[in-house]
Amino acid sequence: MGSCWSLVTALVVCLALLSTACSPPSSPPTRDAAPSGDVSSASTPPYEPGSPAWASKVTARTRQVIRTVSSDRWCARVYCTTTQAWERRHGTWVMVREFGSTIGPNGWGKRRQDDGRTPVGVYRIKVTFSTTPGNPGRMPWRRRLPTSTVTDEDGPLYNTWIEEPGRTDGDRPSMRWGFVVDYNHVRLRPGVGPAPVPDAGSGIFYHTSRPGHRWEPSEGCTRLEDPRDMRWLLGWLRPGAHPRVVQNL
Repeated sequence: MGSCWSLVTALVVCLALLSTACSPPSSPPTRDAAPSGDVSSASTPPYEPGSPAWASKVTARTRQVIRTVSSDRWCARVYCTTTQAWERRHGTWVMVREFGSTIGPNGWGKRRQDDGRTPVGVYRIKVTFSTTPGNPGRMPWRRRLPTSTVTDEDGPLYNTWIEEPGRTDGDRPSMRWGFVVDYNHVRLRPGVGPAPVPDAGSGIFYHTSRPGHRWEPSEGCTRLEDPRDMRWLLGWLRPGAHPRVVQNL
């Protein structure tokens, strides 16, 4: 009799052990569990508490930002925007000026040539320009002439600043003050620098509106509505501040 009870007890213990081994854990690990510690990218600049959200997108050396975002403050179309001048002072970003502006007729999100859209992202200023004999500011500058253009023709000169013989509108009123946005590897001289991507977009500027046509969309550039605002920007920008253009961020 004792041996039978021993056998039964042994069977019960074995069955209990087998059941425990096959059953799922009481609290399975989750797929989205976050690791402990700092998980930010090493390439991301320091982010000060209370800074604008876009501040983490510019370099740590950047102390001036020209930022354009959608706004209905001056007009209520998809292409209506506001352009802001921001300065980093003692680690804190401060907006110092704000201007009315417009972008492409189809809004943000440029993908190809002539799509009527304006690029989104963070960009360098390639060069400032004016039709004046001398530089109105301190940034790298180039004089814009009646023959000046940035080409949109397919081929080796695509998205390149050239002087086109026979052209006479390069110094038209809306292009007398501004700067070239470093979009799609824009070139200032033929064959110098990385090659632009064909059909990805060319000639992205900040310039001014046509006289008598305020709040009119551009073809993909950003237009400031008052030329005096552009002249102020060109005098405000400083190379040592490593300025950036922030678009719709």
